[in-house]
Amino acid sequence: MKKLFGSLFGGSKKGPLSATIQPTGETFEVPKNNTLLQTALSEGVNFPYHCTVGTCGNCRCKLIEGDVKAIMDFSYTLSEAEIDDGYILACQALLKSDITIELEADAHAPNHELETYNGKITATNMLTHDIAEVSVELDRAISYTAGQFADIGIEGFDRHRSYSFASAPVQGGQTSLTFHVRNVPGGSYTEWLFEKDRVGEAFELHGPSGAFWLRTSEAPILGVAGGSGMAPLKAILDEALANKINRSVTYLFGARAQRDLYCLEEMKSLTEQWPNTFKFVPILSDEPEDSDWTGKRGLVTDFINDETAGFSVSDSHAYLCGPPGMIDATLVKLEEADVSLNNIHYDKFLDSRQLES
Repeated sequence: MKKLFGSLFGGSKKGPLSATIQPTGETFEVPKNNTLLQTALSEGVNFPYHCTVGTCGNCRCKLIEGDVKAIMDFSYTLSEAEIDDGYILACQALLKSDITIELEADAHAPNHELETYNGKITATNMLTHDIAEVSVELDRAISYTAGQFADIGIEGFDRHRSYSFASAPVQGGQTSLTFHVRNVPGGSYTEWLFEKDRVGEAFELHGPSGAFWLRTSEAPILGVAGGSGMAPLKAILDEALANKINRSVTYLFGARAQRDLYCLEEMKSLTEQWPNTFKFVPILSDEPEDSDWTGKRGLVTDFINDETAGFSVSDSHAYLCGPPGMIDATLVKLEEADVSLNNIHYDKFLDSRQLES
């Protein structure tokens, strides 16, 4: 914790402060009152991020040297274990001294060019009562890694919204994409999309972004998702199957009721084709007691255990995607199960109300 508060008697450096990123060694000056993330992106640094307001956790990084001031308390998003281990949120960090941070280093990490594309909506297909599959066509090919997202901008709206790619990428890039979009009550973007047929509508896409992707390992995979969090995990699993990844998988999918379940045929197909053990476990939290449902009932966190997984949870790599409450509760359960922080990867899905609060 000393890293966060600095020395009581240390003097302050005059002039611009600098940030160094390990292991790449990239160094850049950070203007006063600019966040670490804001400056890194303006300097062209390939820095993972999503919400930019301190709630998704995608821009977390490890503070190795120096001091920062938190605009918003890091504990709002990061777990106690993460903070004790020196993690900070770049989007909420103001420099108090020159700093050195560490970003995850992986030779297989996505390194796609972040570009802006123009596109049009080509089709919409309702997957559940409140989730639609939106198909689009871009003006040129985009390359991405399964699990990543893009920022979508529509004329007349003051800010972009982020949506995960819902299918495995095509080698060499592609112009046709799909996204899963949930109709958020009070969400201006989704109300616009769902109020009438939007085929032919133009939009701007900026991407790809995100640090939610399958790491190289032989460890079993524990997937936990809810709602439209199905999209990036399905894309990751589809890509893994195409790449002949031979790892055990247990995928816990949380929903309120049967009408909220979708992609069941796709999950059945994955189960049948997967080269190793594959378990898809839908869990309903609010299904009527007298319904014909014979599957699991409760919260996904009730089933994060070795018995349900079919393997030692502590030895697994966990991939979490969905609403913040579910992610936060799952992080606690994984910590209790002694899953290493380095083996937990998550993407919190935030709606416009959370981004603007």
